[in-house]
Amino acid sequence: MSFIDFVSVGAFAVLSILVFLIGDFIAGGRKVARRLAGEKDDLTGLLSEPGKKVGFFVQAMAGAVPQLQSEVGIIRRNLMQAGYYGTHALQEYLATRNTLVIGAIATTLILATLADPGTQIPKIILAVGAIAVALGYGFPRLLLSIQANARVERIQSGLPDALDIITMCLTGGLPLREALKRVSEEIKYSNRDIALEFEIIRRHADADTMANALKSFAARIDTPDINALATLVSQTQRMGSHIATAVCDYADSVRRARRQRAEETASKTSIRMLFPVIFCLAPPIYILLMGPAILQMRDFILKAHQPGGVLEPDIPGLAASRDRDGGVPRALR
Repeated sequence: MSFIDFVSVGAFAVLSILVFLIGDFIAGGRKVARRLAGEKDDLTGLLSEPGKKVGFFVQAMAGAVPQLQSEVGIIRRNLMQAGYYGTHALQEYLATRNTLVIGAIATTLILATLADPGTQIPKIILAVGAIAVALGYGFPRLLLSIQANARVERIQSGLPDALDIITMCLTGGLPLREALKRVSEEIKYSNRDIALEFEIIRRHADADTMANALKSFAARIDTPDINALATLVSQTQRMGSHIATAVCDYADSVRRARRQRAEETASKTSIRMLFPVIFCLAPPIYILLMGPAILQMRDFILKAHQPGGVLEPDIPGLAASRDRDGGVPRALR
């Protein structure tokens, strides 16, 4: 296999991947457009179908690469934080990642076998293949973490406004479950993540209790604000207090905590900017301030050590001539 053939195969593979990604992006955009247009306004479309089953290939690929149970637990939690509540979400994620890893290994071995062994191409293919395997294993995990953190941030940022709407519903006389249903219908276009979580809480409360539903919500999102909200509502219901006042006060406390976190981040920014200032801005300033003085000092030293300079070296012959001439150098007579 010549180098031209290798480049052609690589270009074809890259082009195929780009076409697949563009097609998948267009298909995802169409789904979102249909959902926003009203064809699937119900939030149940985002929940898992009870009768959905995974195929044999997905099950086989999910267990192809060994995985620690602790890592599996972290992946399951990140999947829930990212909004993947499907029954087989973990198996589909593991199958996708393992497919990338095994595909990269197989492709590397095939290309290294077909390459000319008398050249450096097999070694290059193996090195590139090792990088591709590492990316296939780590990139899905990184992408999942980014999606989970972004979704949790969206839920935290929209939680105070949602709690204000819940407070108005509770003040108007609606029970908490009906308030959650009303809020999930009102904000499903502005903050679909919170709407989905409120719908899950309402359904869970219909099957169990509101306290357990909120505890499950706190376990899924796993943030201090959500944990405090679940504890607050549970204690308020157990003590028989008015829940609207408690939720309103908690919404204000969440806003204050978010503002304090923003101020803390802004205060840390000045300390973080100190190192770029020292290593990037200080050297040019020192060069501008001290550069001319250093150059003048160099010129002075060079001229002073020349014959007739103020720092002219004391040569024995020159000292003797100074003694004969009365201490006056010949150059100055």
